[in-house]
Amino acid sequence: MGAKAPGGFDAAQRDRQEDDLDRWRFARDVVEVVSTTSPEWSVRIGIFGKWGEGKTTVLRFAEDMLKAKGNIVFTFSPWAVQGWDNLWQDFGSLLVEALSAADIPCEGFLKKTVKESSEFLQEIGVTRVAEGAAAFFGKEKLYNIAFGAVSQWLKYDGPQVLAIRAKLKDRRLVVLIDDLDRCAPELLPQLLLSLRELLDLPGFTFLLAFDDEIVAGALAESNPAWKSGTVFLEKILDFRFHLSPITEVQKERLVARAITKYCDFVPVASVSEILDLLPNNPRKVKSLIRSMAALRFQVKRHDADELNWVDMWLAQMLRLESYSFFETLLRDNTLDAQVGVLYKLTNERSGRGWKSNDEEKNKSLIAVIEEAGITDSVTKKRLVLLIEAIRSRATSKFPYACELAYRPHAVTWREFRSFYATWARDREAGVMTRWIEEHAANVGASAADVETELFETMVMRRNECLMQAADEKLVEHLDSSIKEATFLLQLMEQNLLDLGKLSAERFNKLYGQCSSWIGFRKNASDKEMRDKEETCLLRIVGSASEQMSTELLQYLAPQHSFPELGEGFVERKALREKCLSVVSFKAAKEAIAFLRREGGIRLLQEQGRFPGVKYCLFNPNSSVWNSSLRTELLELIEGSANDSVLYENVGDFFGLLIGGLERKVDFIAKQDVELILSDHSFAQSLWNAVTSRPIQYRMQIAFLRDRRTLVEIGVPEEMLPLTKELDARSSEWKTETA
Repeated sequence: MGAKAPGGFDAAQRDRQEDDLDRWRFARDVVEVVSTTSPEWSVRIGIFGKWGEGKTTVLRFAEDMLKAKGNIVFTFSPWAVQGWDNLWQDFGSLLVEALSAADIPCEGFLKKTVKESSEFLQEIGVTRVAEGAAAFFGKEKLYNIAFGAVSQWLKYDGPQVLAIRAKLKDRRLVVLIDDLDRCAPELLPQLLLSLRELLDLPGFTFLLAFDDEIVAGALAESNPAWKSGTVFLEKILDFRFHLSPITEVQKERLVARAITKYCDFVPVASVSEILDLLPNNPRKVKSLIRSMAALRFQVKRHDADELNWVDMWLAQMLRLESYSFFETLLRDNTLDAQVGVLYKLTNERSGRGWKSNDEEKNKSLIAVIEEAGITDSVTKKRLVLLIEAIRSRATSKFPYACELAYRPHAVTWREFRSFYATWARDREAGVMTRWIEEHAANVGASAADVETELFETMVMRRNECLMQAADEKLVEHLDSSIKEATFLLQLMEQNLLDLGKLSAERFNKLYGQCSSWIGFRKNASDKEMRDKEETCLLRIVGSASEQMSTELLQYLAPQHSFPELGEGFVERKALREKCLSVVSFKAAKEAIAFLRREGGIRLLQEQGRFPGVKYCLFNPNSSVWNSSLRTELLELIEGSANDSVLYENVGDFFGLLIGGLERKVDFIAKQDVELILSDHSFAQSLWNAVTSRPIQYRMQIAFLRDRRTLVEIGVPEEMLPLTKELDARSSEWKTETA
């Protein structure tokens, strides 16, 4: 065999031992035609196949076979050439080099014909000849010879052709033309006609590898008079060979070899469960293998039981088929709606079978595909096929396999176990700090991402331990699980307090976990665990700043707690009240501080923001209304006339209370506002404050309407005095409405 081609994942094969698609046998048939054709004839052979089906591999095999028989062979790839002159410059250069390497003289005659080529090209109506220039091949190699020079030099009965024939005898000069279907469309007719008419020389053979449908279409488009490009090709080519589609056996062989060679960490046996879904195009199969090979580093970060290989194959096939669809699928809960629990719930079986037929069932899927910008019907069909396979073959780990390909996790279970073993030796917070920094550098993630995922993994692992403990039959096994859960509780507390990573969301994860298991206290170790959880939670809420306390409050306030039903209700309620007793006063102080900040109360008008602050200011059970803070609030309100920031905030506070009466503000209940305003002395102070400055004419009616609303809920009218301008406007208003 000849020298091997440059290596690479997608390189054409030259080694018969790696010919999984049986392209060597195909090439042998082509070479047999070349060898048995009279050396006095010119032959043009077409090798047809789709992109990635192995046409270049056939040419490489044919080249080795032909060279072994003594033929002169060189490859000419016109796809990157954009002009007629450049095309023949390249062809001439390659031809001269091949002949020179075979000791066939050519330089002297070419020098002469270059000078005459311009006149020749004008005669045949082709564009001007490019300049010939001397380059280096020994001392005489000619470089960049244009088509005119080549065609004059290679006359049918000219001395050069006779010299070539004499040198070759029964052998041939074979030109391999690859990627013809990627050539500039406007050059195709001229190139093919040249092969048929001007290079129809004895002993010359052309092997042309291309997609016949693409080339035929380009030919018909370039000259509509031909109507069918296929007919044109039939006149040009003497023989036509079509590559057959790969079989399942060939595909399996190709994948097995590629896995062994490029990604030996993937079990070859895993392919059997998705073999029917693999692409039929060899190049796409190789691309799939490359995508799996690219996951080597991520896979090594996991233990064997963390990954499911069917999920991994399915995720990669989906990603390679359409990355835009893959991205769309991973947004929000789209993946769950199409293949997960949500999909199964909406398409569950009933006594009458599936709720909808396949077309109806995939209606939302088609919408997602089109949302991703995919309009091609073949791609749509392939994506639907893959999604349906995922619905039936994927496991619960499939979303994780997608994330691994899209946005790998910063901490795997294997890495967490390694970290935990290191930390457990002395259980110091410094171990966690160092590990986060080192691990972030090792996996190329940010320290913040590593720290966040580390905490999430702590919560998940601790829940696993608590579930294990609940399911154990023997006390000794239960105690072992509880012991690890205790260490994990300490680890979480270090994260939140020693590392200063306390947030409302993280507190809620721990608080929710503790509340869920609060009823499990019959065993001694269980009860001890519950006591430690309560102590831990109280330490955490005790460390919270006033601002953080308002954020914690959104999860501790009664309307946001767990349902007050079932086992552990009494303990759950007691735990919540203990935590509330620690944070409520601090949270209330922070809520009142909003009145001192420029634009502070206006921030509360936005939906969904600052629920803890709203709870403090607009819930009659909060510490704002049931402690010394009520006096502080009243003092701020009463002194607002002389402070622009306070006055603005008090006005916004008044507006939110009125809005709460009209059910227009989130987290503010009408009955709660009515209770607050039933404190008539507070209502009077608030009214006096908002009317302490002159009110411009256009806004006076709004104030009068708000006053009427207060009167309607029971605030005595005499406690809401009218200023001089409001009294005058009130008289006008009564006249207008009458």
